[in-house]
Amino acid sequence: MSRIVRFFLLSLSIFVIASASAQAGTIVADSGFRPGANGFSFENYGADEGYKNLDTAEVQRIFGRAACMTGKGATCVLSPGVRNWMKTTNEAMSGGHCYGFSALTQLIYKNQLSRFGYKSITAFGGTDPFGLNIVGNDRLQRSIARAFTYQTLNSVSENAVLGTPKKVLNYMIDHLADGSQQSWNLLIFQWGFQSGHAITPYAVEDMGGGIYDVHVYDNNWPDDDTRRLTVDTNKNTWSYYASTQPGIPAAQYKGNAKSQTLFLKPNTPALGIQSCPVCSGRQGSNSKYNQVTLSNTADQHAHLLITDPKGRQTGYRNGKLVNRIPGARVMHQATSPIHFAADGAIENIDDTPEPVYLIPKKLKLRIRIDGRQMTVRDKESLGVVGPTFDSTIENLRMGPGKVAFATLSPKAKTLSMTGAKGESSPRVTFGAQAKKNGYRIYVGAINAPSRSTFYFAKKPRYQLLRIGKKNPGKQAWGVRVDKYLKSGETVTYSRRYRLRGNQVAFLYYGPLAVGKAAYVAIASANGKKVKLLKLKKS
Repeated sequence: MSRIVRFFLLSLSIFVIASASAQAGTIVADSGFRPGANGFSFENYGADEGYKNLDTAEVQRIFGRAACMTGKGATCVLSPGVRNWMKTTNEAMSGGHCYGFSALTQLIYKNQLSRFGYKSITAFGGTDPFGLNIVGNDRLQRSIARAFTYQTLNSVSENAVLGTPKKVLNYMIDHLADGSQQSWNLLIFQWGFQSGHAITPYAVEDMGGGIYDVHVYDNNWPDDDTRRLTVDTNKNTWSYYASTQPGIPAAQYKGNAKSQTLFLKPNTPALGIQSCPVCSGRQGSNSKYNQVTLSNTADQHAHLLITDPKGRQTGYRNGKLVNRIPGARVMHQATSPIHFAADGAIENIDDTPEPVYLIPKKLKLRIRIDGRQMTVRDKESLGVVGPTFDSTIENLRMGPGKVAFATLSPKAKTLSMTGAKGESSPRVTFGAQAKKNGYRIYVGAINAPSRSTFYFAKKPRYQLLRIGKKNPGKQAWGVRVDKYLKSGETVTYSRRYRLRGNQVAFLYYGPLAVGKAAYVAIASANGKKVKLLKLKKS
């Protein structure tokens, strides 16, 4: 037998063995979706690319007219709470848009773009998902951002499939190819709900012996049809290796029946106008919660611990996530914070975003912002937005050993905050509205002593905001008011002032609604002496 023939037979045997190995399993469910045809050709991205996220038009596609305090379409003026929600949601996408990739590609595959707001895929500049170009494609960028938000919607979360790996697997086997219009996003987390990522399950393969491979489209690896999430029904465990380079422990996702770190979220409940959880007044009357969020600028962030008047807590206590406040909900976010190099190695791992906490809207809360586990310093923002409250504490300087506090009462519309030791005081913002005008009010204590405590009380009926300090004494302040116009423009008014002794200050923003000046009123402790300072238009 010649060397050429022997080489041919050896090659043939290797091919046959490889083919047999590749076909070792039996496909038990298949939706027909394929990464190379129905996925995007570009990979998941964060904030570095500078792509577009939510704007007023996209928010209206989610919440409809309820999002607008006045106007509609191009003349919509978002209510302050909705504008704040849009800002914090856009910040949450800085780690990645994985959920948006998974959801939007499946809506295209299921021919549901008309319910998403577009007649066909040609609205994105192409005829098939894999052929679309993301660069310079604002409409596609904003659509991915809108689809990203679907994971936070009540209608989606209420229909999530949670439970053990076996339960989630069996649901996929029964429903991936059930002929319905429903499609599913598979959310995976490492232990402790770290490094959340959303991938697209499209087939299930029975490998024998109780082992199943779930075929997935991983938007971190475009056009890779070899990605598999494995479920061991004997041990009721699951695992997924997120890298293409072997031997990287941080790329290993796994869980068991107790971890609850593998679950499904549907797409169709997100289609159509959603109830607005952050709208105030009649538009937000159906919302039961205020949303508490934390955004950060570095690879690490602090953790929140929220305490109600009876001492019950939700958030991170001693490094472990707890939820003891009745009616509270904890929503973990999938952003894919692991950054891979081209060869599959890990370039960086961002800290998983803090969960979104949904807290019953009438509860008075004390919130601890705890950075004691951090190893780097950064600036963070605490947001509380909902039908009964709308405020953000910005520029919270956190880091190793740093702890800050905030106390708020939605009923009394009061907020007090104490910054971290050794750090300058953060800036506080409030949403406000008068007639058909929306405002964002910014208040900052200038060069305040470390760990100073400040308090604020909003009186919407009188268009007043009271501003004060716990300990009397000299203190310089800066106030800014942004007024949002139908044209999309923002008009800014600002003023600096100084308080002495027991003086208190009130910001009177009501006149801005009729084109007149806003004022800071400085009053003595007994209220007998009042000084008015006009805000200046920038």
